[in-house]
Amino acid sequence: MIDRLALEFGASAPVMSAFVKRFSPAMVSTNQFQASSDTMLFVHIPKTAGMSVGKALQQTFDQFYGVEWNNAGASFRKLARRAAYMQSRTNVRQVIIGHYGWAEIQFWRNQELPVKSGTILRDPVQRMISNFNYNSSEAHPAHKDFIRRNPTIEGYIENTDLDVQLTQAIGIVSSFDDVLRKLTAYYSFIGVTERLGQSLAYLSRSHGLPPIHEYHTNVGSKPAEELPDSVRQLILDRNYNDSKIHALMMRLYAAEDPA
Repeated sequence: MIDRLALEFGASAPVMSAFVKRFSPAMVSTNQFQASSDTMLFVHIPKTAGMSVGKALQQTFDQFYGVEWNNAGASFRKLARRAAYMQSRTNVRQVIIGHYGWAEIQFWRNQELPVKSGTILRDPVQRMISNFNYNSSEAHPAHKDFIRRNPTIEGYIENTDLDVQLTQAIGIVSSFDDVLRKLTAYYSFIGVTERLGQSLAYLSRSHGLPPIHEYHTNVGSKPAEELPDSVRQLILDRNYNDSKIHALMMRLYAAEDPA
């Protein structure tokens, strides 16, 4: 299986092997990432069911920290110091979740603290359109400003980062091997929106956590089926590695399905 996946996804076999052994629900053993005391850094990528996951994790970990969405860097650093201090005092399982990313993970790492990160990925086309629809709706407090800056979906897509999900999670990469290596080095859990219940059950099993209950929260309007091919292709052209890592994770979760 490893050689086949490596060939299909354009990765070297040793790097793919290490990735699959770390993230495949069918290969990771029960309690493989369990610890009596730890702090998980959970990177919430917008419109990947973060509200649902946040509520679920709040009921699961001993201590839950939510990073402020409009001041992520400073908020994360403040909460990271608090979490590290709490862990120095007692055995406690903690999670820090929010719209932060690679820079904040590196801040934690630079303190020479163990890095155990998690995130949820979503199909890039679905996520992008969902995010645009939400930001344009009255549900978003700054929707008028967003519409003024992004009057068209095409303009919005072109203004977003390349590989926007991976850029948030692991920064810049120059190959798919880079993607797999960095995720393997810094993450212990990757879920997918399309299999959210299964992802949360796997997080519970692999990390030795209590059962995690899935909360059904809106993740944005579903893109119209008549989405123009040109818009779909524009998203795919700008999210090449996002599409590949999402497809790979979907394959690994499907491997757990009954035959």
